[in-house]
Amino acid sequence: MTRIESPLVALNADCATVARDIQQWEGFGSLLSEGPVTDFLWEGETCSFKVTGGVGIHLERTSDGTATEGTVLTLATKAPTPVKFNLDVVLTPHGDGCTFKVGCDAELNPFTKMMVEPALNGLFGKMAEALQSRF
Repeated sequence: MTRIESPLVALNADCATVARDIQQWEGFGSLLSEGPVTDFLWEGETCSFKVTGGVGIHLERTSDGTATEGTVLTLATKAPTPVKFNLDVVLTPHGDGCTFKVGCDAELNPFTKMMVEPALNGLFGKMAEALQSRF
């Protein structure tokens, strides 16, 4: 299992405010759209989008959406996504605000890792930057 994470960023908002924003598909999708993502769609507990190169990612929410700190959002890939991973968003209280980190645990062979790891690092970094500019 390979762990890929964004940088830890400080936000000028409390955990509950940030959690409400990213637990909604609109908020989560707007973070993705800051990176190399197009065609973000959602319905019910699932979402899908394309990353650079036209690879389709399909995710299903596995968290209940009630947490306001700690791991506030978890998503798991579902078919036909070519790479299996579990994505998690973690918010930690920090002073008057909180810190944010997004990451995933992915099942990658060495060849797939060379292709996927840079793309996910870039995507997660852009998500962190977008959230930092939002809050």
